[in-house]
Amino acid sequence: MFMCSRALMVGRFQPLHYGHLYCFRYVLEKVDEMVIGIGSSQHSHTPRNPLDVGERMEMIVRALRGENFPLRRISIVPIPDTESPNENWGKIVLDRVPRIDMAFSNDFETMRDLQAVGIKVEGIPFYRREDLSATRIRTLILKGDSLWRDLVPPSVLSFLDELNFEKRIKKICSDPKRTP
Repeated sequence: MFMCSRALMVGRFQPLHYGHLYCFRYVLEKVDEMVIGIGSSQHSHTPRNPLDVGERMEMIVRALRGENFPLRRISIVPIPDTESPNENWGKIVLDRVPRIDMAFSNDFETMRDLQAVGIKVEGIPFYRREDLSATRIRTLILKGDSLWRDLVPPSVLSFLDELNFEKRIKKICSDPKRTP
């Protein structure tokens, strides 16, 4: 039984990891269709956003295919951040995504901004939160710890290796003032 027909889930996916896959499965158990919003879509090649939006889209599609997700029930949409405090991020989201009945998020600002434009937002249970975060993955890479390779699906690992992601992270973060 589905609560609604279409829901949004926003993430930066820098990179996508097993926690994201858990979230996707959770959302798809609740709704007919899921819109994956790629947040901070205009940012790339920075410590927090090392991948560009096209790379993230390809990484997500490869992961969804590799994990046998029902692609007919999923769409992917880039969503930029606001550029000034006067912009309404919730309205930006509504201008870029197909009609949604609700959203899923644990991020306070995302919840606040979507609720401000009338979207119901439900939380998602965390899955291995202490291990599974993109920030942790980027930090492990900077430390030269290969454990990060176990935190992403095989299709994502293959894609990141094609991009030479470890080298990119180290180059982007070579300035000691920049953090992942």
